[in-house]
Amino acid sequence: MSKKIEIGLLIVFVCLIMAISGCVSIDPVKVEVNHTGSWNGTITDSSGTRSIEGTGDETIDLGMYSGSLKAVVQKKDPESGELIVSIIRGGKTVVTTNTEDSSMDYAIASIYLA
Repeated sequence: MSKKIEIGLLIVFVCLIMAISGCVSIDPVKVEVNHTGSWNGTITDSSGTRSIEGTGDETIDLGMYSGSLKAVVQKKDPESGELIVSIIRGGKTVVTTNTEDSSMDYAIASIYLA
């Protein structure tokens, strides 16, 4: 009887570990900027705000992250074409925004990652 209880507890323990590991994401988070011209902006998360700047397409690796995340990116030259900002987790785009309307010169991507 004692052996059956031990095996039952072991099964419950293994199931619990599997359930918890499924709820905690270990996928890396990235902010991707696609633009032909120069751009600058900020990334804000629970640790604060940091400035970003570049020319052309760039991917910014944020590592393992959960919580509120906001990326604001602005074209340096408003006439330089479409600007696309995406937040990617584990290789999958979770949010993307762009300046489809040529009169807009900035894009904001914001999400809460659990």
